[in-house]
Amino acid sequence: MTLATTLRLEAVQRAAFDRRLARLGAGRLTRSAHDTYLETDRGIDEVTHELALAGVRAARCALPAPEAGFRPAIAFDLTPLGDGLQGIDVVEVRAVSLGEASAALMRRRLPWLRASRQSREACRRLLRDDDAVLGWRRIVWCSVGSLRAARARVRLRPVVFDRDAVAERALQWTYANDAAIERWAFA
Repeated sequence: MTLATTLRLEAVQRAAFDRRLARLGAGRLTRSAHDTYLETDRGIDEVTHELALAGVRAARCALPAPEAGFRPAIAFDLTPLGDGLQGIDVVEVRAVSLGEASAALMRRRLPWLRASRQSREACRRLLRDDDAVLGWRRIVWCSVGSLRAARARVRLRPVVFDRDAVAERALQWTYANDAAIERWAFA
């Protein structure tokens, strides 16, 4: 069993952060008011090397914990929270395997129709290693007042009764070339 390593990330000159994150496999990105953190089970040397190639400086540190009054909310996109909102934003990231991604892209929606042109082109980029697919799940921990203010900007659903909804939420997919996680992490 390997212990999770927590690193504080600082963008020096961003370059293909999502691609490097896909090479690391899986991890958890946490964004607080001022800093972004990465928690991963990979070796610290490998992680710092990949992040350095992405133009991100990494330093070992402790992960901030949600405050006592914070409540979880499920986010449906990677739009960053506003600067004035107090909260902890957590995105779990996993690289989607080539087989799983290409099977989903090339699946026929209807038996007599072929896959769409966009799906075929996306699958071609994956097979040529020009792109990668990342699965993500986002949870925002904030106070009730901050949650009300954030809902005007970000699509959030507060978790009130079903506490298992946080862990059972299905992963959403994004392409590494879209740099959606990079925009969220360093906004």
